[in-house]
Amino acid sequence: MTLSPAWAAALFMPATVGLLYQAVQPHPWPYRLLALSLLLMSLEQAHMARVDLRHGEIVGRRSRDPRLVHFSRVVMLAIAGQVAGFSIAALGHLGWGMGLILISLLGFNLAASIRLEPASPKPIQPAGWRSRLDVLGLDAIALVLALLWIAQRAQGWVAGGLFAITVVYGSSKLVAYVTAALRSGSAVHVAHAAQEHPQTSQQN
Repeated sequence: MTLSPAWAAALFMPATVGLLYQAVQPHPWPYRLLALSLLLMSLEQAHMARVDLRHGEIVGRRSRDPRLVHFSRVVMLAIAGQVAGFSIAALGHLGWGMGLILISLLGFNLAASIRLEPASPKPIQPAGWRSRLDVLGLDAIALVLALLWIAQRAQGWVAGGLFAITVVYGSSKLVAYVTAALRSGSAVHVAHAAQEHPQTSQQN
């Protein structure tokens, strides 16, 4: 089974709209803040689904590494779990939806054994769960928050905590994207400059 990157991202959009609806309803502020946090998570995970599948397509054209098949299955299962979780949350069951989303993220970060970097000389790089301890830690904390919400404990702290995690994680990813784009742009500029203004080798 294959899924195009664009369609994968589109699968998240109905739940995103539903979470926006939940966020603007006259619910208590913790409920609305949690809905907003999940909305931001939905947008981020839609982007990541598109990126993972796109990278899989690019690398798959250059390599027949059997690890790509496993990676593709892990990505598809994670997308299915996340879309289901966001949809449950969009229907008003924020805690249960959040729990399913976090279980899917934990499963992905535990099961994905490689990282794809199409622009790298080695596009398939090993990346076991030990290399993702920071992300796994955040996912575990968020899952605990989901369980607290379901148990109706400290819901204000739960909503604030997840919002903080979402903002910090999203900001770090944004910085990483901008840095990578700047590096890529610099490399392209240098390559073009070398082509337009070739230099003769200097002899000692």
